[in-house]
Amino acid sequence: MSLKHRLYLPVDYTGERIIPLPEAAAHYLTRVLRLGPGDQIEVFDGAGQAALAELVSVGKKRAEIEILAHRPAESVESPLHTVLAQGISRGERMDWTLQKATELGVTAIQPLFTERCEVKLKGDKLLKRMAHWQQVVISACEQSGRRVVPAVLEPLPLTDWLAHFRPGLVLDPRAEQPFSALDTPIEPMHILVGPEGGLTEEEVTHARQAGLTPVRLGPRVLRTETAGCALLAAAQARWGDW
Repeated sequence: MSLKHRLYLPVDYTGERIIPLPEAAAHYLTRVLRLGPGDQIEVFDGAGQAALAELVSVGKKRAEIEILAHRPAESVESPLHTVLAQGISRGERMDWTLQKATELGVTAIQPLFTERCEVKLKGDKLLKRMAHWQQVVISACEQSGRRVVPAVLEPLPLTDWLAHFRPGLVLDPRAEQPFSALDTPIEPMHILVGPEGGLTEEEVTHARQAGLTPVRLGPRVLRTETAGCALLAAAQARWGDW
């Protein structure tokens, strides 16, 4: 049975059958979706478990659900292990990238500060942005049917991230090798994408030295919010579950 409404709820479904919902979740279900007692939803814990639940109690700022049954295991996670290392872009572009990468089955997302990155984040502003990014990913999981929530890792300078060997690909429109020339997937596949303005030649060189293979995606230059997702889609079509 496929349910229209899904909710991320990271709790133990094997314990208490009656679970009070966080205020934000209760508001979303009862005020935004206008669900009431007797309506059923799917809840998932972000680590692979899911359960069928029913709203049993609704108040002004509260709601409770009853766990009815555990949902059977489903093959909704990609067999590819992919990490999108994304140069941080501005505003909605970064949100769009996170949302679509999640829908495309990415395993984790590593935001990066690169030479041409125009976004400055630190302290409380960084923590708030990370929380926002993780919520974007959670919402994408709720919509797409995923049960495992990809981690949004703490942003790092590109030089720090490249300090260790990283198998995978770096997108470079100047690369001689097209993605279509790759014979087998590189796993775990780290996909490095620059921000607006792309990566510098020096950054691409450092990426190659760290184990990443420069590739290009066809004759057209893609925007930062398109490039990584296009490669994820191509990888899913060639080696994943598409």
